Amino acid sequence: MRFFDIPKPSLDSTRQMFIELESDERASKIDLGIGIYRDENGLAPVFKSVKIAEKLLFEIETSKSYKTPAGNSKYCKNILDLVLGKAIIDERGDKIGSIQIPGAGSGLRIAGELIKNNLQNKLISIPDPTWGQQPFMFKKSGLKVINHTYYNQQNNFLDFDNMIIDLKKLKSGDAVLLHGCCHNPTGADLSVDQWEQVANICLKQGILPFIDLVYQGLGIGVEEDVLGIRKLVQILPEVIITVSSSKTFGVYRDRCGLIAVITDAEKVKGNSLETMLSEIARELYFHPPDHAAETINILLEDENLKYDWLVEIRSMQERIASLRNKLANSLQEKQQTDFFSYLKVQNGMFSLLPISQEGIMTLRRENGIYLMPDGRINIASLPENKIDFISSKICSLEEFHHKGN
Repeated sequence: MRFFDIPKPSLDSTRQMFIELESDERASKIDLGIGIYRDENGLAPVFKSVKIAEKLLFEIETSKSYKTPAGNSKYCKNILDLVLGKAIIDERGDKIGSIQIPGAGSGLRIAGELIKNNLQNKLISIPDPTWGQQPFMFKKSGLKVINHTYYNQQNNFLDFDNMIIDLKKLKSGDAVLLHGCCHNPTGADLSVDQWEQVANICLKQGILPFIDLVYQGLGIGVEEDVLGIRKLVQILPEVIITVSSSKTFGVYRDRCGLIAVITDAEKVKGNSLETMLSEIARELYFHPPDHAAETINILLEDENLKYDWLVEIRSMQERIASLRNKLANSLQEKQQTDFFSYLKVQNGMFSLLPISQEGIMTLRRENGIYLMPDGRINIASLPENKIDFISSKICSLEEFHHKGN
């Protein structure tokens, strides 16, 4: 008997893309699939401000001992200040519990367990479309996952009217997933007014919102990207929030984020919420890594370093916006249509291109251009000097011969 005499595991289309990308030996291949920010040289740059903070950390660090399973509490405070702002923290401080986590994926799983353990319906409604890891993690947590309308893929706009219709069908004790900003994969975000409307529906119907915030600063700005979240938190009694620092501080491989629960329950304090979160986390891992968390603390608590970081992330945001415009203009020029103008009004790293599976495979096979299987393009990885080449190959696909006409 052999315990691991198992059939070859089947791969989903996303993992298959990663394998093909890695094994593609063409020097000219272009990775527009993997979700990281790249500079014009194709590198995921280390923030200069982060580098300086790391050097300071190396000088002052005296121990590599474990922190608690709740991780770096100072990091949680600093990030919550960045996301929620001082006014909300002052108002609801002892009703907020948070722990540090190793990145966005673990936050999804902890949130899923939290919803399963505490909400009667064990159900979460997610945007259609959304990032594939989200429903995967929720299902692993034992939640029932349903979809609500979010984006009209035929005409490329945020379908807010139908989103509201779907949200009104949810019941008290259901949860709803909201992307904090820079919606993945569409780049279509709610306005502050729309956030307020969603908050009021959740309040009226007893729906618990779970906000997944991954791209703060890369949409419109560090403050602007969280105005909707703050509006929602001001209206609702209870909210779950996860935050990833991977993109905002460029610490991808160091794995750093947080999960927070906000409540107005009379007898509950923040430390009780933290204990609850830590107990769930303990089933998945024991200690989150501390290097990135302590580096970010040094950066945010030093006025000069924080200013330098704000300048750097603003530069990245402006570059992404510029790449969006250049790609849209190039596609529009080649198609002689304004069909691709939607790219200019979306935010963040991603957008969906209306390309069939056959078209995606043609781009991959013939030109070494890798998109996600759903047509998601990572704007933040576009080499500026290859935008015309990429757009020409897209427009040469047979399916684009009459697109937008």
